[in-house]
Amino acid sequence: MQKLVLILFIAVFTVGLVNAQTAKSKSLTLTVSGMKCENCVAKVDKALRGVEGVKDVTVDLKKQSAIVTFASTAVKPEVLYKAVKDVGFEASVGKPSSKATSKDAGCTDCKEGDAKDAKKGDCCKPETTTKKAAPKS
Repeated sequence: MQKLVLILFIAVFTVGLVNAQTAKSKSLTLTVSGMKCENCVAKVDKALRGVEGVKDVTVDLKKQSAIVTFASTAVKPEVLYKAVKDVGFEASVGKPSSKATSKDAGCTDCKEGDAKDAKKGDCCKPETTTKKAAPKS
């Protein structure tokens, strides 16, 4: 009986330890340059969430940053940088440098000054897929 209780205690302790280790998520704050509107934020958010092992993403337009929480410690920052670059922005670890400006990268649909004055939907049109017209017979 004592052996059974001891084995049960060890099993419960091991399961609790494993769960505690997986519950400890690591996060990384990225500086994302070039975001000018909420559509830019959505593009960066979607790109980062598409990286395998990413648990959660919070993108902040004003701070030009993204906080990425990992479900797996196997996620490399280089993969995150590439995901952000693939949608037209630049990412790095740390605070924005004074040299980095919104002209460095980012939304090609926005003209200088558009983003701050734009109404929702005016700036950085969402990505759309265009269908080619069927040839006339």
